[in-house]
Order: sequence, then C-alpha cells, then structure tokens
Amino acid sequence: MPTASPLPALARRDRATAKTRRTILSVAERLLATVGEEGLSIREVCARAAVTAPTVYHHFGDKRALVDRVVDDCFAEFDRTFRRRDVPADPVERLRWSFDRYVEYGLRHPTHYRLMFQRTAPRPTPAGQSSYDGLRRLVEAAADAGRLAVSVDEGAAAFWSAVHGVTSILIGGFLPASSPVPALVRDAMLAHFTRPARRRRRRVS
Repeated sequence: MPTASPLPALARRDRATAKTRRTILSVAERLLATVGEEGLSIREVCARAAVTAPTVYHHFGDKRALVDRVVDDCFAEFDRTFRRRDVPADPVERLRWSFDRYVEYGLRHPTHYRLMFQRTAPRPTPAGQSSYDGLRRLVEAAADAGRLAVSVDEGAAAFWSAVHGVTSILIGGFLPASSPVPALVRDAMLAHFTRPARRRRRRVS
C-alpha cells in the first residue's frame, strides 16, 4: 500500500509553529506596552500565551531577543505604511511628505511608537537601523539633486530629531493633534537645511 505523504503533516506543523510565534509576540507586545521592558517576564508571557519557557527560548532566545523582535516588527509595519503610499517626485517635497506621514503614524499607533522610540534603555535593532537608513536615503536624494545645504548625516539627524520631538509631544498630549506647530517646525527645518530648486535659464534665440 502507498504510504501517506509527509507534506500535509509538515505543513500543519509549520502553521502551528507560526501561530505559536505570533501568539508569543502578540502577548509580549501587549505586556511591553503596559509594564515596559523592565517589567516584562518570560513567566508572564508563558502564562498568557499558554506556552512553556523552553518554547519561548526555542523561538526567540532570551528576553532581550524577544523584545528586540517585537520592536523590529513595529518598525517593519512603520516602514510598510510609507511604501503603501504614492510619494512626491521632488526630493524636498518628499521629505515634507515623509515628516507628515511619520507624525500621522505616531498619532495612529502610539503604543507601537513608544515601543520603537521611547524605551528606558533603547538599543539599535536591525529593522530600526534599516528604517533610519531609509530616512538617510531620502536626505541623500535631496543632496544628489543639489538641494541640501548641510551634510547628509547632519540632515538626517536634524530631520529625525525634529519629527521625533514633535511626535512625542503630540503623543504625550502636550499639544492637540490639530496644532499648527508640527507644520511650523517642519517648514522651519526644511527651510534651514535645503535649497530651492534652480530655475532653468531660457535660451535667447
């Protein structure tokens, strides 16, 4: 008699494994949002996810690696929100647009934003570094077009400092979401470190 193919069983096992990982990550994210990294315990994650500690360690290593994975997933979702939209062709307008989308994301996803940027002991993660590299490429595009008045590194750092500060203030409730201040900060920053596009000279016949 022909033996049954192992593929269906492997597929079921893979689906179960993926579901277990998603459950652990979801539980860890909710706990991080309420108790922070310092208050997070693997024991509590296991109790809420209905798994054993060896299961968590098998999938993610230690507590630090689990936290970093949650943060990386937040950064990945953050970056996807930019890729889903049409962006302006002009490199400076693209920076202006990105500033607004960044603030918009923070206001719509304050829990994710706090996990990404407002941890007590922040440390770089692969997806976080990749996200910053994406910002740096936006600033570099302005430099390549002859529109940047500072270095690329200075421009990227200034952009992130301004947009992160504004977003954090809004999330903290120190300004209403309808405040004109974010636009004022955005425009003042861009006016300081970018140049207007050069006008093409008309040929005299």
